[in-house]
Amino acid sequence: MNMKNTLWILAIILLFSCGKKSTKTGEMPKHFKHVDQVFWVVSDLDKAITQWARLGFSKVMDMGTVDVDLKKAGKVVKVRMAKANLGGAHVTWIQPLGEGSIFSEFYDSYGEGAMSLMHRLDNKKSLKGEIKRLSQLGVNVKEEIEIPTAGGTLTYVLMDTRDEGTFYLGLTYGDAEIAMTGELTGENLHNMKLNQYAFAIHNESLQDVSAYWHKIGFPEFEINHPVLGEKHYYDSEADHDLIQGWQRHGDIAYEWCIPISTPIVYDDHIRQHGEGIHHLAFAVGDMDKVLEDLKSKGYVVSMGGTWGEKGKPGSGRYEYIDLADAGGLTMELLWNYPSP
Repeated sequence: MNMKNTLWILAIILLFSCGKKSTKTGEMPKHFKHVDQVFWVVSDLDKAITQWARLGFSKVMDMGTVDVDLKKAGKVVKVRMAKANLGGAHVTWIQPLGEGSIFSEFYDSYGEGAMSLMHRLDNKKSLKGEIKRLSQLGVNVKEEIEIPTAGGTLTYVLMDTRDEGTFYLGLTYGDAEIAMTGELTGENLHNMKLNQYAFAIHNESLQDVSAYWHKIGFPEFEINHPVLGEKHYYDSEADHDLIQGWQRHGDIAYEWCIPISTPIVYDDHIRQHGEGIHHLAFAVGDMDKVLEDLKSKGYVVSMGGTWGEKGKPGSGRYEYIDLADAGGLTMELLWNYPSP
């Protein structure tokens, strides 16, 4: 890493550590402490289900073709939909069928990938109250969605946060989905456990994105510059570097990945899809065993390395799997040195 990048990183860390806003947004809403599900647009639902099953995740409920009532757009569209549990990450895969929906618009703009993190409210009254609170902060509804099912109507609201926050903030409520997906446990082939929701953004966006989500009620980013070792990008050694913005407000951390030097997978994602949700990170018990299995199935490691001091507790290893054909959202594997 050159001196210019070093000075820039130090300046960013100093800015965030010393320049915190004195204004307060109040107590963080409790529903932000847990992500209910990830709304995820794919071009081929069958391929997404098959690829993630080959990765070891088979807890899927294929809902087939469903009618989606878009209240703001004033139309009913058809999509293919499936719900899955990826090691603790509940996801809703959506394949647009035709044009003219918020899902097809997202795909046309960004390609395949996760469009929203959804949060569950206690009831309809709580949902309306949160929509009102956000509207007072200048955040309006992008779309109201209702999906009739045999077990009841599924209700979702997407807030218009994509441009400033890099993804749509989602809200939902109701018991119908909880009953419908109760058997979708997090069990999977390698006992991977969800560890992070992660995003990729430009360094120029860092301060504005942090301030935007803080205004809505999330914590500002905690900036970290990780010490990385044994770095590689696909099959070659690499000197990639990044800084991280952490939000540890809930049961699963948010990691904002800001590429500083390339080649690096976050920069690849931003160039192909734009800023936004980049990967799901999973903790694994045996990194080499998992990699051996995935490589035997034809999957490719796109990036990896170590952090911290080798062999010391709190240090570990990371490896990314190239999932370009599995729905546009990749996965990171994390392994920590055990405590003595």
